[in-house]
Amino acid sequence: MIFRVLLLATSLVAGAAQAGEPQDPVVALMKVADGIEGNSAASDYFDEILLTSIYSRSFAQIYRMAALGDELLDMQGFMTGQDEVVVSQDPCEMKDLRIVTGKPTGDLVPVDVYFDVSSCWGQKPDMKEPALRFHVIQEDGRYVIDNFWNADYQDGRLETSVKARYADLVRSDIDHMLKGFKGQD
Repeated sequence: MIFRVLLLATSLVAGAAQAGEPQDPVVALMKVADGIEGNSAASDYFDEILLTSIYSRSFAQIYRMAALGDELLDMQGFMTGQDEVVVSQDPCEMKDLRIVTGKPTGDLVPVDVYFDVSSCWGQKPDMKEPALRFHVIQEDGRYVIDNFWNADYQDGRLETSVKARYADLVRSDIDHMLKGFKGQD
């Protein structure tokens, strides 16, 4: 399964590396998400190949620091404890995928993603609201994902983003390492 995801990611990245449209890195990520079945590890979305091709440098660095803290504390890759893209522990096959590029605001291009991964369980998703909201920027002449939200977008409030959650993990891990495992000063 992981090999299949990595192979798919590698082939997608070749196209995303030369991304000419703001939605291109989001399309590449959603193709990886759509190829993952069942309970997959969230880290598949953040493979090093993807970190260097579809994400901004700052997003990639924050993710790497969070992953390193997780590794140093031997938390076994749980990080946020959920699939950050599909946001489901047992998703249905993805259907009705729709990616909509919004109006640029300065250097930022919003990209909204709609999909259904819950109807097989009898839950009808609200397809009027995006399941994911991305902020895409240009970096080194290509479009990259700088941040995204899988809930609580609140007009792009930074504190509710996936990038901010990873940054919070970094701060928490450093604090935990500084104080020690027993809470000693």
